[in-house]
This record gives sequence, structure tokens and C-alpha cells, in this order.
Amino acid sequence: MTAPGLPTADPTAPPRRPETIRLAVQLWVAVIVFQIVAVASRFNVLKASYEKQARELSDRMNEPSLTENMGVTVLVGIVVIVVLLTAVAALLMWFTYSGRTWARLLLGWVSAFLTVELVFAVIGLFVDTQGGSDLPEAPAWGMVPTILGGVCAVGALAALMHRDSAAFCREVAAYRSRNRQNGAR
Repeated sequence: MTAPGLPTADPTAPPRRPETIRLAVQLWVAVIVFQIVAVASRFNVLKASYEKQARELSDRMNEPSLTENMGVTVLVGIVVIVVLLTAVAALLMWFTYSGRTWARLLLGWVSAFLTVELVFAVIGLFVDTQGGSDLPEAPAWGMVPTILGGVCAVGALAALMHRDSAAFCREVAAYRSRNRQNGAR
């Protein structure tokens, strides 16, 4: 066994997956769970916002049927979006775990985005954002999964951008190119 980044003793053996890749994937599982809980905590705020927009549109168009079943529509929309984003994240995690550089970089970019979102969420704790809005306030406990998910994203970003992760992805790319015959796998 050799360290990541160094040539392996057996060039025909697949590269050894470093702990940084495993850690990044595990942290991303936590990010997904925390983000789902955070979205669920803000459901009433999202529902009220969409109901307000639908009422305004309904009044302008003189069409009262636009506001019917808005709660179910918002719930189904949120569930569909959460499932799609979870599937995309899971696919990126799988490709990262298998050593694809593009997936590692893309997952790192999303981790950086969530890190910036964490910074703005923490700043939002100290700023009055309601300012006379007729929408309900998000519950205070909803910030806990937002902050924990952001902290996990910071850890995942550090693990994904670690040199061992980059070396592993390079080794896997070289291993895959050696195993190709006539341009095909």
C-alpha cells in the first residue's frame, strides 16, 4: 500500500480510495438530510408566500380558481424539487466516490455554494428581515439544520479539495485509460 498520489506497487491494481473521499461522501449524506429538514421547517413560509402571489394574480386576472388547493400544490412542488436535487446530489456523490474529477469539482462547487448560504443565514440571524411582512416567520429551530448542513458542507468542501482527493481522481483516470482497449471500455 502506498499513499495517494504515489505510484501504486501494482500498476494493474485499482487506486486505493483515500479517507478524504469517503469523508466527503459521508458529510454530503448529512448535508442532504439537514437541508431536507431545513426546507421542511420553512414549509409554512413558502406556502404563505405562494398563496399570496396566487391571490394577487387571481385578483388581477379575475380568476378565483387559481388559489384552490395551493397547499397541496406547494407540497407536491417542494417534494418533487427535493427528490430531484437529492437524486442529482446522490449521482454526484457516486461519481465522486468512483473517482471522477468533474463530479468532485462540481460537488465541491455546490459545497462552496452551501458554505456561502451558511454565511448569509448566520448574518440573517442578526438582521431583522421581516420588516412589516404579512408572511409568517420561519420557526427558530429551522436554523439549526441550516447551520449544521452548512458546517457539513464546509467539511465536505475541505475533503473534496484535499490533495489526496485530487490525486485519487488523477490515479483513477489513469487507471481507466490504461484499461481501455481500442478507445472503448
